[in-house]
Amino acid sequence: QPINFEAPVPILSLYAEIIAETLCPDQPDAALSLSADLTEIIRIEWWFTDFNGNRTRLNVEPNSESILARNEGTYEVFLYNKFNCLLGQDQVLVLRSTDSIRPAIEDTYQICPRYEIAPQINPGNFSSYEWYLNETLVATSATFKPNQIGTYKLIVYSSEGCAYEASFLTEEECELRVAFPNAMQPDNSDKPFLIYTNYLIDELEIWIFSKWGQVIYHCKKTELISQESTCLWDGYFNGEKLPPGSYAYRMNFRNNERKISKEQLGSILVID
Repeated sequence: QPINFEAPVPILSLYAEIIAETLCPDQPDAALSLSADLTEIIRIEWWFTDFNGNRTRLNVEPNSESILARNEGTYEVFLYNKFNCLLGQDQVLVLRSTDSIRPAIEDTYQICPRYEIAPQINPGNFSSYEWYLNETLVATSATFKPNQIGTYKLIVYSSEGCAYEASFLTEEECELRVAFPNAMQPDNSDKPFLIYTNYLIDELEIWIFSKWGQVIYHCKKTELISQESTCLWDGYFNGEKLPPGSYAYRMNFRNNERKISKEQLGSILVID
């Protein structure tokens, strides 16, 4: 009498793929993971070939579905069934990334939480961003404006998937401040008259007067950059060096975002 039975179709080959992470410049290794249907697989072998052609079997845990690549070269995986038949294989070339771009940020930023004034930090062009304040994720945007005092950490991910980390501190500064010498000497490059402003000042204007009230120097600057000098005065008027003495000045400076203005009066000593 006829007998009904099922004869399974033998699996003679199967698709296998090595999914490789990037061997990043700052990391000791990269993960390699096997993607395949392992139902019929009894043995998994991993092999490595260096750039000199030396090929060796990797000493990893038996039937490991993932390994760590520590060296540059070609990695191979072989899949065998219970009859010791090779059913699938794949290989991948692992090279260490030479990407030299890192997040460009300062060690310290001055901010004013009271007025919600802070610089817009742009670390550069990356695939994704994570901004942390005291280990708490606070933003994932490409640029960031800190609004609290504390320690921040930035983690960026490159297009290759490498993660790079940087940190910075924020300090409170809510006063419009200028710095300049109270004396200067014409024709002496070591004793010039220069004005430095902090990050809160966007516009600055100064007048220097003679003893008769005549304006002998005037300077107005907008879009100032913090910690860069501005309004250089050489101590001359109409092409002639001013005589030694005390000269009065008036200075106005302003923050445009919060419309904060401040005026300062004083005198500058010109020495011979």
